[in-house]
Order: sequence, then C-alpha cells, then structure tokens
Amino acid sequence: MRVSVVIPCYNVERHVEQAVRSVMEQTYDDLDVIAIDDGSTDGTRNKLEQLAKTYKVGFRWVAGQHKGACAARNQGLSMTTGEYVQFLDADDAVLTDKLHRQVDLAAANGNPDMVVGDFRNVYEDGTEETIRGMGKDPWVALITTQLGTTSANLFKRTALENVGGWNVDQASSQDYELMFRLLCNNATVAWDHHVSSLVLKRSVGSISRTGLRDNWMRYLNLRKGMHAFLQRTDAKTHQRAIAEADQSIFMAIRVLSRHDPEAAREEFARSMPANFIPDNTAAVTPSYIMFYKRFGFRAAQSSALVLGWFKRRAKSR
Repeated sequence: MRVSVVIPCYNVERHVEQAVRSVMEQTYDDLDVIAIDDGSTDGTRNKLEQLAKTYKVGFRWVAGQHKGACAARNQGLSMTTGEYVQFLDADDAVLTDKLHRQVDLAAANGNPDMVVGDFRNVYEDGTEETIRGMGKDPWVALITTQLGTTSANLFKRTALENVGGWNVDQASSQDYELMFRLLCNNATVAWDHHVSSLVLKRSVGSISRTGLRDNWMRYLNLRKGMHAFLQRTDAKTHQRAIAEADQSIFMAIRVLSRHDPEAAREEFARSMPANFIPDNTAAVTPSYIMFYKRFGFRAAQSSALVLGWFKRRAKSR
C-alpha cells in the first residue's frame, strides 16, 4: 500500500531538513514524498535542492507562489498517487515507525478514512507536552480537540477527494475544519495510541500564535457549526457531543473575552442556551460557577479577568 507524503514549506530553512529526513528514514518504504515550496523568501528552496540530491529516489519538490499551507497541501495531493496521505508540516517530524504502524492499523481496521495518532508538542524552551487522542466517539474527540493533528494523522486519499481537500480560505484550525467535513461525510476512524509525531510550537511564524482574536473566532464558529450539524442530523444519538460542544463554545467565548469583550458578550447571548451551566474544570473554578449562577456571564467574566490581572501582577513582583 503506497503512502504519499505531502510537505508544505514556507520560510522553514531551519526546520525542513529534519522534517524530510524523518520521512525518508521511516521503516515503511512504499512512499512517494513531495515537498511544495509555498513561495519561500529565505533559504528553504536551497535546502530542498540539497535534499533532492541526497534522496534521489522517492523525494521530489516543486516551487510555487505563496498561496498558503492549504493550497500547497492540495497541490501536493493532486501530484501524488498513494492510497493514504501523510501531511507533514515542515517544522514537524514523524517518528521512525509512524507510517508502518499506521498502515498496519489501517489494514487491520478495514482501511478507515482516518488513522488518528497521538503526538507531542515541543516548545522552544525545551518543554514537551504529550497530546492523546480520545479513542472513542470521533465527534466528541473533534469537538474537544482530541482527534489528533495534521502531522499525527493519516488520511485516505478518496475520503479527502470526496470532501474537496483542504479549505484554502481557512486561516487557522485547518485540520479540524477538514476533519469536520470528513465526519459530516461519515468518515470512519481508527486510533493509534502511540506518540507518532513531534509538533514544534514556534513563537514566531506560526498561524496559531498570530491574530489570536480572529483565531478564536474561527475556533468558536467551527464548534458552533459542529453543534448545529449534530443538532440537525441526530440530536438524540449525539447528545453527549452536543453537550461537549456547549462547553467548548463557552470556553472559546471566555478566551475571546480577553481579546474582544464586547464580541464575547454578543456571542454568549447568541450562542449559549438559557439554562447553560459551565462544568467545573481546571479553568472554571467552583467560585466562578457560583458567581456565574448568581450574577451571569458578564459579571463573572469581568471579575475573573480582574482577579487574573491581580494574580499576574503579584507574580511579577
């Protein structure tokens, strides 16, 4: 079973060699690897040229204009032929047995539309964070951001083609927007409960760290779309997922309030059920819930923001 690997690249001169090597050193060898340079202005193309000389078989690259990661992924997808596709961001890396294990999992589970893998976030200060997939209801996992990530998952080509590939207009939450459409199209899922990839969390040059207000609006709108789809299609079957969507929407509104309080208040009034009560979590304390029940969202959130400011000020002294 051939696996195509698509690596979109934009100004990743420092990272792309590690990404490509992690693929070319896989224990699985039926691979077709293509890197799409998305109009880089640094030395990325020189690195890709050097890598093409090192890996004369199985690796190639093409140069293009800057159109964004999703357009680059779609371009790569159109140029490959594998039954399954691994998308690898050029500042990430896959562990040596990732593809072999996930191909075996796919074969053992009837060739599902997605294989969801665990992964490890690696921060620039050297700290790491392991992210586990839920391993049960794909809809709950999707809503709660426990359905893997771009570089950790493996996708069936025909499933991608049936939903039109990546959304080139989606500036963030790109993988979860894609997987939302896949699940809407009845995608099947297998779970790989092994850390399969390393995801570098960069402080600069990362979509997730720029335009935070707009990113959270996209996150919020995506969960609202999930909620509406499940409510419309089969609310009884998806009762738990719908409840999780309410909680996720609420938490997104809380984070949005740090960047745009007025938009957060409008979203709360528009999106939350009248009888909604937030769950007690690490981010929602019993005192917050008590204040929320008595005085409402606006007052509870204002008090939480003020309290947070005082705590940060005390720590900085």
